[in-house]
Amino acid sequence: MMSSINKTEHQQNESVSSDDEENFLDDEQDEEQINVLEQVQGLFSSDVFPNVVDMFRAYQSQFDLIDFLKKHQIHSQYDYIRLINYIRSEKPSVETLKQLKSSSSPPWTDEKYFETVIDNDPALQFDIEEDLNQLGDLSITTNGHDHDELKQAKERIRQLEDMVETLKSMTSRFLDDQSSKVTTSVKTKNQDDVQDEGYFATYNHYDIHKEMLQDTVRTESYLECIKSNVDVFRNKVVLDVGCGTGILSMACLKYGQAKMVIAVDMSDMIYDAMAIAKENNMDESKLVFIHGRIEDVTLPVEKVDIIISEWMGYFLLFECMLESIIFARNQYLDKENGLVLPDDFSINMSAFHSDRLYHEHVDYWSNVYGFEMNTITKNILADGHVMIVPAEDIVTSDCCIKNLDVYTCSNDDIGFTHPFTLQVLKSGSISGFVCHFDVNFSKNLIEKVHFSTSPRSPSTHWKQTVFFLPRLYSVQEGEDIQGKLVCQRHPHEKRGLIIHIHVFDSKFKFYLE
Repeated sequence: MMSSINKTEHQQNESVSSDDEENFLDDEQDEEQINVLEQVQGLFSSDVFPNVVDMFRAYQSQFDLIDFLKKHQIHSQYDYIRLINYIRSEKPSVETLKQLKSSSSPPWTDEKYFETVIDNDPALQFDIEEDLNQLGDLSITTNGHDHDELKQAKERIRQLEDMVETLKSMTSRFLDDQSSKVTTSVKTKNQDDVQDEGYFATYNHYDIHKEMLQDTVRTESYLECIKSNVDVFRNKVVLDVGCGTGILSMACLKYGQAKMVIAVDMSDMIYDAMAIAKENNMDESKLVFIHGRIEDVTLPVEKVDIIISEWMGYFLLFECMLESIIFARNQYLDKENGLVLPDDFSINMSAFHSDRLYHEHVDYWSNVYGFEMNTITKNILADGHVMIVPAEDIVTSDCCIKNLDVYTCSNDDIGFTHPFTLQVLKSGSISGFVCHFDVNFSKNLIEKVHFSTSPRSPSTHWKQTVFFLPRLYSVQEGEDIQGKLVCQRHPHEKRGLIIHIHVFDSKFKFYLE
């Protein structure tokens, strides 16, 4: 229910053959294995090992990686990278490392150890959060007592969850259908339903709808599409997925002269939308409100002519509401002449530098009233951030990393892998990467409409999605920055994403939750 997009002018940067794209679209597990299965120079000798896994296994009797990481509380990839570069640079012996006591300021915390010692070092690509399971018998284990307590705790949590679900299933909401004209559907909740409750609850509040309505780029683009394409909407049946306050539904009737509009929303805002429709004297015979998820409800018609929705999230795909649009398309859209609006999207990437933003969000935590709070810095660096990046802070060209055609896309498109090449436009430093998306209303329309969430365009409530790097990287004008971005679904958060950026001989991992 968040937003839509348009094709970037830099689409020509995307020139990957179909065979190459298939290789890039290998599943994440295979990709992670490739990263650590390259020949690597030993940490404590000049010996060359077939891969990182074999290297750590060879060292296990002298240098147990798992024990060392646990002893020194190395939980983040950034700490691990500095540890490897420290060993490469200072060449401490195994005995020296063993004798190090656990400390809040171990020797590898110096920022200089972000500097890569060996170019394309496979040891730096080893992801301590994901690749450890490839070490086979090398695994972080708990003692028997801890294991029993953990098992008991998990069982108690499961029992509590069952009790909550039982209570929920015993509670029903009674509605006065005669006065509300709102259709409701009741079904047994599953795990996805439970996770969705918190998501849809955020849309029960007026502030979020005010923010979206006051986004003139967003709202006026949709209204312009309807007003300038009356012949497309006239006498058509329209489905509004995630109707919110109902503004698009009412516009389709008032400006588009639609025959009927079916407005579906899972949040309780739909009751306000119904009242708003009455307030504006909308014809109740032409405007039907249905409370529920599009996947769960039954529409009063078999097919619709147009699906309209403002579904886009941050980074376009965050919230994964695209799945609902795909479901509605497959289930209800007229296959011959049906339209989905908007219909064409792209995600674009560039690099930026801002001393102000970097200080506000990263460096700030190094000295808070005389206290170090670098623990928070680690969490800041692991998150994607939504903020406005001034156009003058962009230091590279844009690169399109994902195109999305709403008529042909599938749920698999929420996860993708794509290479990028960014040309440096001015010498200086890079603080991180910034992603935005573009939206098009294009297919079979009389007047096409598009808008962009780019830093170079008027700002929207989506702003941009920023990924800060752990340190600044120097770049020269004309230089090409090459890398790869991997977007995958969060394994535990239904609507969350995990973003991997492979660049500067390192791999950086970010969460959108």
